[in-house]
Amino acid sequence: MPSEFGVMALVLGVSVFFGIAAKILKLPAILGFIVAGMVLGGVGRMEFLGKLGVTLLLFLVGLELPIADLKKFGKTALLTGLGQVTVTTWVGFGLARFLGFSTMEAVYIGVALTFSSTIVIVKLLSEKGDLNSLHGRIAVGSLLVQDFVAIGILIVLGGLGGEGSVTEILKFLVKGMVAVGVVLFLAEKIMPVIVKWLSRWGEVLFLFSVAWCLSVAALVSGKYFGLSSEMGGFLAGLALATAAAHYQITARVRPLRDFFLVLFFVSMGQSVSLGTVAGLWVPVVILSVYVIVGNPLIMMVILGLLGYKKRTAFLAGVTMGQISEFSLVVVAAAVASGQVGNTVLSLVTIVGLLTMTVGSFLVTYSEKIYKRVESYLPFWGPRKRESGVGEAKRRSEIILFGHSRTGSGLRPALERMGKLVIVDFDPEVVEGLQRAGLEAVYGDLSDPEIYDELGVGGAKMVVSTVPDKSDSMQLLNCLRGDSMKNRPLVVVTAMDGTDAREMYGAGADYVLVPHKVGGEFLGHLLERVDIREYGKKHRESLK
Repeated sequence: MPSEFGVMALVLGVSVFFGIAAKILKLPAILGFIVAGMVLGGVGRMEFLGKLGVTLLLFLVGLELPIADLKKFGKTALLTGLGQVTVTTWVGFGLARFLGFSTMEAVYIGVALTFSSTIVIVKLLSEKGDLNSLHGRIAVGSLLVQDFVAIGILIVLGGLGGEGSVTEILKFLVKGMVAVGVVLFLAEKIMPVIVKWLSRWGEVLFLFSVAWCLSVAALVSGKYFGLSSEMGGFLAGLALATAAAHYQITARVRPLRDFFLVLFFVSMGQSVSLGTVAGLWVPVVILSVYVIVGNPLIMMVILGLLGYKKRTAFLAGVTMGQISEFSLVVVAAAVASGQVGNTVLSLVTIVGLLTMTVGSFLVTYSEKIYKRVESYLPFWGPRKRESGVGEAKRRSEIILFGHSRTGSGLRPALERMGKLVIVDFDPEVVEGLQRAGLEAVYGDLSDPEIYDELGVGGAKMVVSTVPDKSDSMQLLNCLRGDSMKNRPLVVVTAMDGTDAREMYGAGADYVLVPHKVGGEFLGHLLERVDIREYGKKHRESLK
């Protein structure tokens, strides 16, 4: 076997071994790949292939630019994301300077300590079933804001060079604006047409997408523009973002990106000098503790000042207790541009290993941890988000959890049956309902504290359109028991028949299974009414 194949087989084999070890320990696979690089040392260094992985990563970020998702999370995501970035960066910068690092090194250390991993947190929250909870939505929204900031730093970093003089910065900004202008023109006028024509041939579309990404990266990083290949990848993705087939491109390019990203993280681990790290154990410990404890506290304070309850603030804050793969990418780019040395990269990599390991366990067991530390957590900030709960408790006869989709259609009937209070975890939904003169409060079905505040035991009926099984079971277990007199009628929602049977066993009076009810109702319509006429009325009602 040629030596090149043998080296590649060795690198991938070691990566697989440590990746499996990380997954068995319920840790992010990224950690396993970095450790694999540390074990491999200088064997099979593949910096170019790793850089290709980062370029493809930024290509997909541009392609999937989630501005619509960011808008969905509203002011809370923007304030917490930007607040977290600002405060954490300054505190991290101060700590790094105190520990003896130069100003430029301290800047990049502060920035690296800011970002938390969207990929890791989304996966952990999804496994726990907390992705659609209030704290899950806040965390994901804040992480998206952080990702935008990280992308901006990466884009700017590539064009500054070693000295970062005013002239270089101005020249870079002009070139960047020209490049963005060209890309926006292509995205609006040309690329959608080309992609639409190629979309009939999946393999050709895939090859075109990769070729386009690499071509733009080469052009942008060439002599004329002098920017970074990462920025080229991002702009290439941005140019295709409005094409109808961008989902098809994303699905085909993602496996290729993942392969090269593995090599990037292996290369990152190979850059770590254990001898250097041995002399940095004090900064490693101090900065790791700051990330694990300080970052969540900063997030909690910001959420507290915005009026969120302790539980929500704590559970969202815990997700910030580790650094991101973007942190490693930013520092690696700074090393490549000559602004900092390998010592900073080694430091941030080890901090990443420690904080991702500890942070993953903190997120996994956050509920249990909260119950143990709840009494020690201070209360801060005005409780604007929960205003009106006391009034609702005194007046509520029917409580509806979740207004979007099913809840909005169900609301008129519930209003005719008694005094209705609507509970939703989307502040924009609550504010809209309150402006319409409806009784609405801000809360989350996953928060057991709100049950007592709303007085669910004294209501005539409790209806939940939230399809999360664990939240519904928590509500049912709260309402089940001999101590509860005049138990309310309870209606909950399940995604399938298996969950519905379990909820009936826990005491639900009726379990809504949307697809089953929808099928039964459509059958009823087809048998008894003129479906065309009914469709016309339905169309008008949707307006």
